[in-house]
Amino acid sequence: MIRLRDSKFAKQLTLDLGKLRKTFDRSEIAEQAHISGSQLSNIRAGRRNAPRDVKKTLVQRLWSLPLAFSASRSEFGIPSMMNNPVLQQDLYADEVSQKKEEHERQASEDEADYIIAMDPCQRTPAQSDFLLKHFKDSFEEIGSELKYTYAKMIFAKLSDEEIKELVDEYNQKYGG
Repeated sequence: MIRLRDSKFAKQLTLDLGKLRKTFDRSEIAEQAHISGSQLSNIRAGRRNAPRDVKKTLVQRLWSLPLAFSASRSEFGIPSMMNNPVLQQDLYADEVSQKKEEHERQASEDEADYIIAMDPCQRTPAQSDFLLKHFKDSFEEIGSELKYTYAKMIFAKLSDEEIKELVDEYNQKYGG
């Protein structure tokens, strides 16, 4: 199996290390992950993929949920949740970003509903492409909601067994 470089993990690692620049020494973090400082730099730059055990150590040491999701994305195909370095990471910025995204989602949903109601033979290629992108975005939205719910279960200190029980119950009820 050919593995691509993990650029999202690298970007999120760079963001997390940047936040902790004054708190932790990068060589100390590299040592705890049993890698050299140059290996950590290569992982940050996206020139090298980090093995699973290194990702796990970095996530635990940096205590970063977005980094954990980026690692999960590359290892298990789970959508990532990378922080936006342009926005301030505070409640107001999150609220503004959330409102903007909700407005965009609603506009997309309205446009998709209009196109769906059309005779498929009358749709332009651009409208057909829009529908495909809309449905792709819808799946990503569902994935984000699942990640958010999972994160809340972790922060609520549910055990792995409790989480597994909830997932199994859902799968039995709705066929997952």
